[in-house]
Amino acid sequence: MFSNCLSHRVRRQLVRIVVLAVIGLHAVASHAASFVYWDDPTATAITLTRTQFVEAARGYRGEARLAFVNRVVNNAARQQFEKIDTWKGFDRLVRDQYGDCEDFAIAKYQILIDAGTSANRLDFLAADDKLTPTYHAVLRYRRDDGSHLILDNLTPMMLPQSHRTDLAPIVTFDSGKAQIYRDGAFHPVDPARIVLGGQPLSQRLPKLMDY
Repeated sequence: MFSNCLSHRVRRQLVRIVVLAVIGLHAVASHAASFVYWDDPTATAITLTRTQFVEAARGYRGEARLAFVNRVVNNAARQQFEKIDTWKGFDRLVRDQYGDCEDFAIAKYQILIDAGTSANRLDFLAADDKLTPTYHAVLRYRRDDGSHLILDNLTPMMLPQSHRTDLAPIVTFDSGKAQIYRDGAFHPVDPARIVLGGQPLSQRLPKLMDY
């Protein structure tokens, strides 16, 4: 479903592309225990292990942690169309150095939970991108007031879902449930009735931390 979520309106800076291309030459032979991401504030390529990344994320609280994880994951791989829609978690995403939108969302989900963020605050949103138009997937974080922040691989900005008028909701899901958007609201739905990436959600939900 999400194989075409590459957005033509987003282009990486040339220097970032060059850095990631060089990184990719080494990524094939290396294990995902270490990865490289482009750090915008310092304008340098930084190497971390997954353990170091999780520990660094634990040093942040609340939305600062979200922003850190969103930025690192977005800059650790590139968005790329995939003919075969294979869902990836963090390790495979950084090893391959590319992935679709749902791969970035899953990677952030895994790292945030490992860093101590409550899984009850996180879920995934599958939406129709009105600007492309195509399908898109993002990670959502539920705030104390019930509103949601969107973590999107196409932008470093974390905006409230109410501000993302470019996204027309289709379905949300987490490790235990799914909800379909209909008549202006979300309604519970049997995950077995929703097919994403060629598989029923009922088969995918138990594996969100294992991809």
